[in-house]
Amino acid sequence: LGQHLVERTPSRALYLLNLLLALAAGAVLAALIGAGIDWFYQFNNPAATLYWPALIGAVGGLLLALRFPYQTSLPIGLAVYNVVRTVLNALRSVEALIMVIVFAVWVGIGPFAGVLALGLHTVAALAKLYSEQVEDIAAGPIEAVLATGANRLQMIVYAVIPQIIPPYISFTMYRWDINVRMSTIIGFAGGGGIGFLLQQNINLLNYRAASAQILAIAIVVSLMDYLSSALRQRAI
Repeated sequence: LGQHLVERTPSRALYLLNLLLALAAGAVLAALIGAGIDWFYQFNNPAATLYWPALIGAVGGLLLALRFPYQTSLPIGLAVYNVVRTVLNALRSVEALIMVIVFAVWVGIGPFAGVLALGLHTVAALAKLYSEQVEDIAAGPIEAVLATGANRLQMIVYAVIPQIIPPYISFTMYRWDINVRMSTIIGFAGGGGIGFLLQQNINLLNYRAASAQILAIAIVVSLMDYLSSALRQRAI
Protein backbone atom coordinates (compact mmCIF):
# COMPACT_ATOMS: atom_id res chain seq x y z
CA LEU A 1 0.00 0.00 0.00
CA GLY A 2 2.80 2.44 0.84
CA GLN A 3 4.59 1.75 -2.43
CA HIS A 4 1.32 2.14 -4.36
CA LEU A 5 0.70 5.53 -2.78
CA VAL A 6 4.23 6.62 -3.59
CA GLU A 7 3.88 5.67 -7.25
CA ARG A 8 0.65 7.69 -7.58
CA THR A 9 1.88 10.75 -5.67
CA PRO A 10 3.76 13.54 -7.48
CA SER A 11 7.46 13.78 -6.67
CA ARG A 12 7.10 17.37 -5.45
CA ALA A 13 4.42 16.33 -2.95
CA LEU A 14 6.63 13.48 -1.71
CA TYR A 15 9.53 15.88 -1.32
CA LEU A 16 7.42 18.29 0.75
CA LEU A 17 6.16 15.39 2.85
CA ASN A 18 9.74 14.30 3.53
CA LEU A 19 10.61 17.85 4.58
CA LEU A 20 7.70 17.92 7.03
CA LEU A 21 8.58 14.49 8.43
CA ALA A 22 12.23 15.48 8.85
CA LEU A 23 11.21 18.72 10.57
CA ALA A 24 8.86 16.90 12.96
CA ALA A 25 11.39 14.12 13.64
CA GLY A 26 14.16 16.59 14.45
CA ALA A 27 11.89 18.56 16.77
CA VAL A 28 10.63 15.48 18.62
CA LEU A 29 14.11 13.98 18.98
CA ALA A 30 15.64 17.18 20.33
CA ALA A 31 12.67 17.75 22.66
CA LEU A 32 12.99 14.23 24.07
CA ILE A 33 16.70 14.73 24.70
CA GLY A 34 16.01 18.05 26.41
CA ALA A 35 13.23 16.52 28.51
CA GLY A 36 15.56 13.70 29.57
CA ILE A 37 18.25 16.16 30.63
CA ASP A 38 15.68 18.19 32.55
CA TRP A 39 14.40 15.02 34.25
CA PHE A 40 17.88 14.25 35.58
CA TYR A 41 19.03 17.75 36.52
CA GLN A 42 15.68 19.49 37.26
CA PHE A 43 16.40 22.77 35.50
CA ASN A 44 12.68 23.71 35.56
CA ASN A 45 13.20 25.91 32.53
CA PRO A 46 11.03 24.71 29.61
CA ALA A 47 12.44 27.32 27.23
CA ALA A 48 16.00 26.08 27.70
CA THR A 49 15.32 22.33 27.87
CA LEU A 50 12.29 21.88 25.58
CA TYR A 51 11.33 24.76 23.29
CA TRP A 52 14.74 25.84 22.03
CA PRO A 53 16.02 22.26 21.53
CA ALA A 54 12.83 21.43 19.60
CA LEU A 55 13.32 24.46 17.37
CA ILE A 56 17.00 23.68 16.77
CA GLY A 57 16.20 20.03 16.05
CA ALA A 58 13.47 21.00 13.60
CA VAL A 59 15.83 23.31 11.73
CA GLY A 60 18.53 20.63 11.70
CA GLY A 61 16.17 18.00 10.33
CA LEU A 62 14.91 20.40 7.69
CA LEU A 63 18.45 21.28 6.57
CA LEU A 64 19.36 17.61 6.27
CA ALA A 65 16.25 16.88 4.22
CA LEU A 66 16.94 19.80 1.87
CA ARG A 67 20.15 18.09 0.75
CA PHE A 68 18.16 15.41 -1.10
CA PRO A 69 16.55 16.13 -4.50
CA TYR A 70 13.09 14.98 -5.53
CA GLN A 71 14.28 11.71 -7.04
CA THR A 72 15.82 10.48 -3.80
CA SER A 73 12.76 11.10 -1.64
CA LEU A 74 12.18 8.07 0.55
CA PRO A 75 8.99 6.02 0.07
CA ILE A 76 6.51 6.40 2.90
CA GLY A 77 6.72 2.70 3.82
CA LEU A 78 10.51 2.76 3.96
CA ALA A 79 10.53 5.92 6.06
CA VAL A 80 8.08 4.44 8.58
CA TYR A 81 10.11 1.20 8.66
CA ASN A 82 13.34 3.03 9.45
CA VAL A 83 11.73 5.15 12.17
CA VAL A 84 10.07 2.17 13.87
CA ARG A 85 13.24 0.09 13.60
CA THR A 86 15.32 2.85 15.18
CA VAL A 87 12.89 3.23 18.09
CA LEU A 88 12.76 -0.52 18.72
CA ASN A 89 16.56 -0.79 18.59
CA ALA A 90 16.81 1.97 21.18
CA LEU A 91 14.30 0.22 23.45
CA ARG A 92 16.03 -3.13 23.07
CA SER A 93 19.38 -1.64 24.04
CA VAL A 94 18.00 -0.80 27.51
CA GLU A 95 17.69 -3.80 29.80
CA ALA A 96 14.39 -4.56 31.50
CA LEU A 97 16.07 -4.13 34.88
CA ILE A 98 16.87 -0.51 34.03
CA MET A 99 13.37 0.03 32.63
CA VAL A 100 11.69 -1.16 35.81
CA ILE A 101 13.71 1.34 37.86
CA VAL A 102 12.50 4.15 35.60
CA PHE A 103 8.88 2.94 35.64
CA ALA A 104 9.00 2.50 39.42
CA VAL A 105 9.78 6.23 39.66
CA TRP A 106 6.96 7.13 37.27
CA VAL A 107 4.13 4.81 38.38
CA GLY A 108 5.38 3.68 41.79
CA ILE A 109 6.81 0.43 43.12
CA GLY A 110 4.61 -2.54 42.31
CA PRO A 111 3.65 -5.13 39.70
CA PHE A 112 2.48 -2.46 37.23
CA ALA A 113 6.03 -1.13 36.86
CA GLY A 114 7.30 -4.66 36.25
CA VAL A 115 4.61 -5.34 33.65
CA LEU A 116 5.47 -2.15 31.79
CA ALA A 117 9.20 -2.92 31.79
CA LEU A 118 8.83 -6.53 30.67
CA GLY A 119 6.14 -5.66 28.12
CA LEU A 120 8.15 -2.88 26.50
CA HIS A 121 11.34 -4.91 26.35
CA THR A 122 9.45 -7.95 25.03
CA VAL A 123 7.85 -5.95 22.21
CA ALA A 124 11.24 -4.60 21.14
CA ALA A 125 12.94 -8.01 21.29
CA LEU A 126 10.19 -9.91 19.49
CA ALA A 127 9.88 -7.23 16.81
CA LYS A 128 13.56 -7.77 15.97
CA LEU A 129 13.15 -11.55 15.76
CA TYR A 130 9.90 -11.33 13.79
CA SER A 131 11.26 -8.84 11.26
CA GLU A 132 14.41 -10.87 10.64
CA GLN A 133 12.32 -13.98 10.07
CA VAL A 134 10.17 -12.19 7.49
CA GLU A 135 13.25 -10.86 5.71
CA ASP A 136 14.79 -14.36 5.52
CA ILE A 137 11.81 -16.25 4.08
CA ALA A 138 12.46 -18.42 1.04
CA ALA A 139 11.59 -16.91 -2.33
CA GLY A 140 10.69 -20.26 -3.95
CA PRO A 141 7.19 -20.66 -2.46
CA ILE A 142 6.39 -17.02 -3.23
CA GLU A 143 7.39 -17.43 -6.88
CA ALA A 144 5.42 -20.67 -7.14
CA VAL A 145 2.24 -19.08 -5.77
CA LEU A 146 2.62 -16.01 -7.99
CA ALA A 147 3.09 -18.28 -11.02
CA THR A 148 -0.43 -19.63 -10.48
CA GLY A 149 -1.88 -16.14 -10.93
CA ALA A 150 -2.45 -15.40 -7.24
CA ASN A 151 -2.79 -11.81 -6.08
CA ARG A 152 -0.73 -10.18 -3.34
CA LEU A 153 -3.08 -11.18 -0.50
CA GLN A 154 -3.18 -14.81 -1.62
CA MET A 155 0.60 -14.80 -1.92
CA ILE A 156 0.93 -13.62 1.69
CA VAL A 157 -1.61 -16.16 2.98
CA TYR A 158 -0.28 -19.22 1.16
CA ALA A 159 3.44 -18.48 0.77
CA VAL A 160 4.54 -16.11 3.53
CA ILE A 161 2.43 -16.96 6.59
CA PRO A 162 3.15 -20.74 6.50
CA GLN A 163 6.87 -19.95 6.61
CA ILE A 164 6.73 -17.55 9.55
CA ILE A 165 4.13 -19.13 11.85
CA PRO A 166 6.37 -21.93 13.29
CA PRO A 167 9.32 -19.63 14.14
CA TYR A 168 6.90 -16.99 15.46
CA ILE A 169 5.45 -19.52 17.88
CA SER A 170 8.92 -20.68 18.88
CA PHE A 171 10.15 -17.12 19.48
CA THR A 172 7.03 -16.25 21.49
CA MET A 173 7.32 -19.30 23.73
CA TYR A 174 11.01 -18.66 24.27
CA ARG A 175 10.35 -15.06 25.24
CA TRP A 176 7.56 -16.19 27.56
CA ASP A 177 10.05 -18.45 29.31
CA ILE A 178 12.54 -15.57 29.61
CA ASN A 179 9.89 -13.26 31.10
CA VAL A 180 8.97 -15.80 33.76
CA ARG A 181 12.60 -15.96 34.88
CA MET A 182 13.12 -12.22 34.59
CA SER A 183 10.07 -11.45 36.72
CA THR A 184 11.95 -12.58 39.82
CA ILE A 185 14.88 -10.25 39.13
CA ILE A 186 12.48 -7.44 38.22
CA GLY A 187 10.85 -7.80 41.64
CA PHE A 188 14.15 -7.03 43.38
CA ALA A 189 14.27 -3.68 41.55
CA GLY A 190 10.75 -2.62 42.53
CA GLY A 191 8.67 -4.55 40.01
CA GLY A 192 6.57 -6.36 42.60
CA GLY A 193 5.63 -10.01 42.44
CA ILE A 194 7.36 -12.92 44.08
CA GLY A 195 10.77 -11.29 43.62
CA PHE A 196 9.73 -8.41 45.86
CA LEU A 197 8.43 -10.83 48.50
CA LEU A 198 11.65 -12.81 48.29
CA GLN A 199 13.69 -9.67 48.85
CA GLN A 200 11.56 -8.75 51.88
CA ASN A 201 11.99 -12.17 53.47
CA ILE A 202 15.75 -12.11 52.90
CA ASN A 203 16.00 -8.65 54.47
CA LEU A 204 13.93 -9.84 57.45
CA LEU A 205 16.16 -12.93 57.80
CA ASN A 206 13.10 -15.13 57.26
CA TYR A 207 15.06 -17.78 55.42
CA ARG A 208 12.39 -20.47 55.75
CA ALA A 209 9.89 -18.42 53.73
CA ALA A 210 12.63 -17.35 51.32
CA SER A 211 13.60 -20.99 50.74
CA ALA A 212 9.98 -21.90 50.03
CA GLN A 213 9.70 -19.06 47.54
CA ILE A 214 12.95 -20.06 45.79
CA LEU A 215 11.65 -23.62 45.54
CA ALA A 216 8.35 -22.35 44.11
CA ILE A 217 10.21 -20.26 41.54
CA ALA A 218 12.29 -23.28 40.49
CA ILE A 219 9.17 -25.44 40.11
CA VAL A 220 7.34 -22.81 38.07
CA VAL A 221 10.33 -22.26 35.77
CA SER A 222 10.72 -26.02 35.23
CA LEU A 223 7.03 -26.44 34.44
CA MET A 224 7.11 -23.47 32.09
CA ASP A 225 10.14 -24.89 30.29
CA TYR A 226 8.43 -28.25 29.84
CA LEU A 227 5.16 -26.65 28.73
CA SER A 228 6.80 -24.32 26.22
CA SER A 229 8.86 -27.19 24.78
CA ALA A 230 5.74 -29.32 24.36
CA LEU A 231 3.81 -26.49 22.71
CA ARG A 232 6.68 -25.76 20.31
CA GLN A 233 6.88 -29.40 19.26
CA ARG A 234 3.13 -29.60 18.62
CA ALA A 235 3.11 -26.32 16.70
CA ILE A 236 6.19 -27.00 14.59
